[in-house]
Amino acid sequence: MIGGTFAATYPDRIGHAVLMNCTASAAGMRQKIEYGFLTHFGKLLGAVRPPLTRSVLKAFLGPTTFSTRPEVVSFVRDTVQAVDVDSSFWAVKSIVPMRPDQRQLLSRVTTPVLVVAGAEDATFPVKETTTMANAIPGAGMTVLEGVAHLAGLENPPLVSTLIEEFVFRG
Repeated sequence: MIGGTFAATYPDRIGHAVLMNCTASAAGMRQKIEYGFLTHFGKLLGAVRPPLTRSVLKAFLGPTTFSTRPEVVSFVRDTVQAVDVDSSFWAVKSIVPMRPDQRQLLSRVTTPVLVVAGAEDATFPVKETTTMANAIPGAGMTVLEGVAHLAGLENPPLVSTLIEEFVFRG
């Protein structure tokens, strides 16, 4: 989301932009309630513990990763459980309830943009990511099968190839 804002605000500093697993829309009520509950419950517990960990994993990872990439699931689980709850509270607060609708701003982007969505992304579903891509003049859109919200972690070779082809194509 920062990348899109930067591309719209400072087009002379961007050669190409890849906007991955993100949105330009304000958060909906469901997301505000869900993430508000998770962050406040985490603050009450003083840490991210099960069942909060399971909720976070389901928000970030999809069925393919759960069934075929146990090392990614373990890494994300360990990372989530080690997070500083106060820091995560402020990060989530800025990304969810305080997130502005940036679609009008993104209509000013002039650099080549590739928007990437994970087909299994529960946090920013394909429809929402497509809405963002449609707000950016000339943006390309790719939906990656078998990945969710953490595409670069879930399938690094696929994401690396995609970015390389986009940035270095004729």
